[in-house]
Amino acid sequence: MEKILSVEDDEELSKIIKLMLESKGYEVVSAFSVKDAVDKMEKQSFDLILLDVMLPDGEGTSLCDEIRKISFCPIIFVSCLSDSDTKIRALELGGDDYITKPIDFDELFTRIQVNIRRAKQYNLGKSESMEESIQGLIIKKNIREVWVSNELGEQIQMIPLSPTEYSLLMLFVDKQEELLLYEDLYKEIWNAEDFGDFRTVMVHVSNLRKKLKDFDLDYIHTVRGAGYIFRVG
Repeated sequence: MEKILSVEDDEELSKIIKLMLESKGYEVVSAFSVKDAVDKMEKQSFDLILLDVMLPDGEGTSLCDEIRKISFCPIIFVSCLSDSDTKIRALELGGDDYITKPIDFDELFTRIQVNIRRAKQYNLGKSESMEESIQGLIIKKNIREVWVSNELGEQIQMIPLSPTEYSLLMLFVDKQEELLLYEDLYKEIWNAEDFGDFRTVMVHVSNLRKKLKDFDLDYIHTVRGAGYIFRVG
């Protein structure tokens, strides 16, 4: 049974979230503040975190940033704030997904399933890894690691990618020189129809691009208004 931490200061809404998720077979632990959430995370591990942006003792975005220093546990923001700046900041600081209140529980269930499934695939390791090399990168598929390589093809440093970033990179590598549209990326990575907003895709691609550019790997090219092309060399 997957365990979810729900961080929501509205006690009535927190009860509803807990009841709805438990009806779908999840174990749910509720927290009502940043401190409460940190205390619970120190005592147990979770398969996914639902995180409000505005909490009585701090911001969920700041908590997300701290969590990302030690864990890639999927984080879905659930907030009454729908402005672009808040959503982009939440995703840039490590959120995997973002939905707005009032909660559409069918949408929430879908996003929870997709994010937990992707995290499990990411964490699935085997004793031997199938490697794929492209210019400047070594991809160890079975253990979901991506390494920067030198001119001799030797690995020199691992790039810390989130499960979402890794999935995006693998899709780009598999479809080099192809135009990947925003909506197609969303369907492939989130395994669902777009919910009317491509900013989630754009922010995660931006995060991946920044990590690659830190090693002078400028592979992801934007086709304005359409999508991206992954081009090596």
